[in-house]
Amino acid sequence: MTNLFINKQILTVILPSYNEKANVDILVKSLHEADVHSQIKRIIYVDDDSADNTSEHIKNSTYPVDVLCLQRIGRQGLSSAVVEGILLADTQYVAVMDADGQHLASDLMRMLQIAISEGDQLVIGSRFKDQVTLETHIGLRSLLSRVGNHLANHVLRRQLSDPLTGFFLIERQLFNTISHRVRGSGFKILVDVIYNLRDQNIKIAETQIQFAKRMHGESKLDSGVMIEFVDQMIGLFIGRLYPEKFLGFLVVGVIGMCVHFALLSILLFQAASSFTTAQAAATLTAMVSNYTLNNLLTFRRNRLNGINWFKGLIYFILVCSLGAVANVGLAGYIYKLDNIWWLSGFAGIVVGTVFNFTLSKYFVWKK
Repeated sequence: MTNLFINKQILTVILPSYNEKANVDILVKSLHEADVHSQIKRIIYVDDDSADNTSEHIKNSTYPVDVLCLQRIGRQGLSSAVVEGILLADTQYVAVMDADGQHLASDLMRMLQIAISEGDQLVIGSRFKDQVTLETHIGLRSLLSRVGNHLANHVLRRQLSDPLTGFFLIERQLFNTISHRVRGSGFKILVDVIYNLRDQNIKIAETQIQFAKRMHGESKLDSGVMIEFVDQMIGLFIGRLYPEKFLGFLVVGVIGMCVHFALLSILLFQAASSFTTAQAAATLTAMVSNYTLNNLLTFRRNRLNGINWFKGLIYFILVCSLGAVANVGLAGYIYKLDNIWWLSGFAGIVVGTVFNFTLSKYFVWKK
């Protein structure tokens, strides 16, 4: 390591967190112990108002290193947390790592040494540079990593072993050059960072890391993660005109359509119900299905529970009813103009879907 940087505080560590109270003390201790040259100036937790009071625990604790907690209310998501954390930093380098202990402090300090000694502006902690498989990557996580890395490299026009890693170190001034273009949404912030740096001639290094098992708590990886990732990739292709979470809303809508027609056929041909009764029951059931799935998947970070779940359902039904009016109204207007039934119907569906999505996002789930 260059002697110039020994005993200089040149690194800020950013830790986006949600319900990681049990891991805070262990991780801060490991970072302090691994920092033998006192190069970490500050550890910044960006906490999304954790239900387990992670923020209060940090604020009421004493640590041998400077630890700051930014508690966010009404703002959620890993990528936006990273952006806000980096913008708080004032050191030459900033590092982003998981708050659950799966990224090791020893790997972080080695990444810093690489950046200093080799002059690399971005150092990626790769899970797969020298190891094809990891015991800690099985099931959905393994699938997401393999498929996602391939897709991400295609979008980035690079050949990186692990662009989906959540562990990287970057020069702060370099990040500042793209900070206004980073969307702050999506599941993988590094993909967005590299995408926005694609026209700059920067030095990037990858180094193999150990990916440990989570220390405490539950993984945030669930069935909605893949949809979020694909949604993020579409957003990079299309740009800022593409609304975040729209893909998830569409997927849920397709499922709701299947629910609608399945129940409609059962009521018509097996229960011998009238069409009006069957259609009304199928429509209401599809609305409840769509609302439930959107609450679980699409808008999970703004998930409604308890009495708020029932209030949200009423609002969602109202929104869908307004969307139906917009659908029918526009479709009828276009049909009068050109008499092309399929174009009129398609236009009505598009407008109704966009209308429902917009009101759902900003009125029902208030994002």
